[in-house]
Amino acid sequence: VLPYFRKAEANERGEDQFHGKLGPLSVCDPRTRHALTDAFMQAAVEAGYPVNPDFNGVSQDGVGFYQLTQHKGKRCSTSRAYLRPAMSRSNLKVLTHALTTRILFNGNRVTGVEIARNGQLEQIHADAEVILAAGAYNSPQLLLLSGIGPAADLAALQIVPRHDLPVGIGLQDHPLVMMSWYTDTESLMTPPTAEDAALLESEGRGPLSSNGGETGGFFRTRAGLEAPDVQFLTASLMFHQQGLAPPTAHAVSFGPCVLKPKSRGKVSLRSADPTSKPQIVHNYLAHPEDRQTIVDGIRIGLEIAARPAMRSHIKEPHLAPRSSSDSDVWTYVPVSYTHLTLPTILRV
Repeated sequence: VLPYFRKAEANERGEDQFHGKLGPLSVCDPRTRHALTDAFMQAAVEAGYPVNPDFNGVSQDGVGFYQLTQHKGKRCSTSRAYLRPAMSRSNLKVLTHALTTRILFNGNRVTGVEIARNGQLEQIHADAEVILAAGAYNSPQLLLLSGIGPAADLAALQIVPRHDLPVGIGLQDHPLVMMSWYTDTESLMTPPTAEDAALLESEGRGPLSSNGGETGGFFRTRAGLEAPDVQFLTASLMFHQQGLAPPTAHAVSFGPCVLKPKSRGKVSLRSADPTSKPQIVHNYLAHPEDRQTIVDGIRIGLEIAARPAMRSHIKEPHLAPRSSSDSDVWTYVPVSYTHLTLPTILRV
């Protein structure tokens, strides 16, 4: 897929064997560097990890600043890069406030979709092909609603099975466990000022151009791996309850996620009603190798937090294990994943 990544991006560093410069998606170096995320990188170097200037280059190993999909300090989303430039095309029509309810068939051939819009059901038929791109949750949900999936599960919901396939089975996700420490260093919790807004508009830089965590890294938790098995994400503010709770004090956060999880979950239907949310079971950390990887990843984080560059900023822990022992780490993991119960996790 490398040729397609190169074709997609307009990297401000220019073109090489790994990067393109003529694509629609703007890729830039961060326009701001927060002291807390900079300290994370310095502390990782003190712990013996190399600096990597390009995670998407020859190697991913090491720590560094992430490149961002931004243009002049603002998010360059797929909508901005691809959709907006195409809005004037005569062969494109975008329907908003529409819910796709099922896929339409003529025999075994998909011919269109049914949507609910403005309180009415409408059918949209295709002359050539239908592309289902509704994401990891809604794509299987639509297939299941349309009769494509495990026949027994569909019949139980009074959906006529059209094709018996293991749709929704084998869900993969990357569990992330964040830790955080209180700090006297001003974090991104501080409300932006008028000067910050003016700096973003005039020069495309400053705190409002930050993605929240400018630095991170890729690590191998054990010898013999062909590639890193954990990625570290940082945040220049308090991150807790999976980012759903607002920060209450200045803090710095970072932690590992499992890059190649072996645990598998499932997406299934709660009912035949397309407005009902699908049932999602992630089954995080069910595989013993995933559990060992997250434990070793947390230990890397504690090692970095203990280095002088980081110690100069942090005070006491906000959310972190008491120590790097198996017991303390496993006691902590459910604190990060508030929806997991301790017995689910304590299977070492």
